[in-house]
Amino acid sequence: MYHNSNGRITSKHHFTNYNMAPLMQILLKALIGLICVRINILVSASFPYYGTKIGALTRLHHGVSGDVYAVDSRTLFIKNFNYDGEAPAAYFYVGSTAKPSNDGAQRLRDERGGVTALNRRYRNKDITLPLPDGKTLRDFKWFSVWCDEFAVNFGHVSIPGDLDFPRPQKIASLKGVHAVSSDNIVIVDAQTLLIPNFSYDGEAPDAKFWVGRGHRPSPQGLRIPDENGKEIPLRRYDRKTIVLTLPDDLTIFDIGHFGVWCEAFTVDFGHVRIPEGLNVPPSLKMLGISPQVKKHAHA
Repeated sequence: MYHNSNGRITSKHHFTNYNMAPLMQILLKALIGLICVRINILVSASFPYYGTKIGALTRLHHGVSGDVYAVDSRTLFIKNFNYDGEAPAAYFYVGSTAKPSNDGAQRLRDERGGVTALNRRYRNKDITLPLPDGKTLRDFKWFSVWCDEFAVNFGHVSIPGDLDFPRPQKIASLKGVHAVSSDNIVIVDAQTLLIPNFSYDGEAPDAKFWVGRGHRPSPQGLRIPDENGKEIPLRRYDRKTIVLTLPDDLTIFDIGHFGVWCEAFTVDFGHVRIPEGLNVPPSLKMLGISPQVKKHAHA
């Protein structure tokens, strides 16, 4: 389709609003409306999400800057991290004192898992840093880029004691027709759902995992791939725990419900509401991290 000189929509067959029958106009408008709704559900949240923002690094030395987020209880994410790489012994540190110092400080591995000094330049780099084993953000009061050799703080952010960091959230359980049931669903992160002990009798012709806006399922929703990444009709499940991933850039913040839906007959087999404003971690994909694939050793 294209717009002609009069601004009306035409096609290569030269149908226009002047000669289109009223019924055809109504059908076309309805079709366009359905397409727009289906496209709308695919639009992700209008804001990027990296977790709970802790604050910006103070800009003290060597060009250090960036915004620090809590991904979960034991992971930090720095958006647009900058550092000139010219100091002799700079490291990422966290500490339990009131302000950065050598006392009570613990060195972090860098974003590559390395333990050597930060001898390279960072320019608006997004990085993810895990805390030391067995530690959480509750154990620390600050994060800093710290020079060991001269005991100098290049830039830091304070970690509030009452920081409400993201964590997986339990919601309601599924219960419906065709023996659909589950235990309480867990929103693992902004794109991942854990369905414990999921059951479904497998006897409907076109049942799919389904999400959409609003509190109740409708034909304007979106099918979700099963635990194997397929969008085929669901088979029988008998108290199986499964993990589902929302496709593309769709997040939990874009939907109001999740359930099992018969696409052929537009029947709700059971659904749960997704509460608004869930404080869950961002997914690895949202942080720009590709999940690692285990390599199998050859015999």
